[in-house]
Amino acid sequence: MRGFRYLLVVVPIAALFAAAPAVAAQRYTVRWGDTLTGIASAHGVSLHHLARANHMRPRSLLLAGTTLRIPGRGQGSSGGHRITVQWGDTLSGIAARYGTTLTHLAAINGISPFGVLLAGSHLRVPGSAAAPVMAASSSFDAVRSLDRWAAHYGVDPRLARAVAWMESGYNSGAVSAVGAWGVMQVMPATWRFTQRLIGHPVARTPDGNVRIGVAYLHHLLNVFGGDQRLALAAYYQGPAGVRRSGMLRVTQRYVADVMALEARM
Repeated sequence: MRGFRYLLVVVPIAALFAAAPAVAAQRYTVRWGDTLTGIASAHGVSLHHLARANHMRPRSLLLAGTTLRIPGRGQGSSGGHRITVQWGDTLSGIAARYGTTLTHLAAINGISPFGVLLAGSHLRVPGSAAAPVMAASSSFDAVRSLDRWAAHYGVDPRLARAVAWMESGYNSGAVSAVGAWGVMQVMPATWRFTQRLIGHPVARTPDGNVRIGVAYLHHLLNVFGGDQRLALAAYYQGPAGVRRSGMLRVTQRYVADVMALEARM
């Protein structure tokens, strides 16, 4: 389904205050590929205060699965950037407009990716994306690209579409705080690894991003014996992390959300 959208309703002003999403999470579970700098930027706090709140050095290595305490306002918060939800807005559309991902935008606002958006309520966008990014070129058809490479690599096109929608809302211009970019939110290390699997360089274009992401998903399905849940977990958490720690709670939610999306595609 190309146009899966989030329900937007208008409610009385008094209800907005009760139903508005939380401004900032108090705890954050580290995922594969995260950096302390990226987490600090995404939550609108300084690197120094985030490190101090967790008794760490600013250059400390992060282990996937550990939990960080996010300082609240008045404890080093940079204030972030808040927007007011307008009639017709969708969570995925807002994520695309501000160059972040659907899952990340939902996480920093303490809401479900499938939650209800209330016209007039406020959302926080990552501090590193305080202004809307330019829209991706309208000449790129994400669904056509996804279907093409899904057929090429033998991946269920509904699964490829679901992963892409969960990761970026089909936004080819999305860039995360940790460096993942494009429709499939590919990390630089994943790009290099998958290029080696393919056997030749892949152009850093929106279509190339889709190819890399779908090829990597195909690889993970093979690695985990066709187990779709484990392959999705590895796409989000990293295959080494899944083997070492199993599915983290945040990964379980990601997998469940992608599979729910797949059923609607």
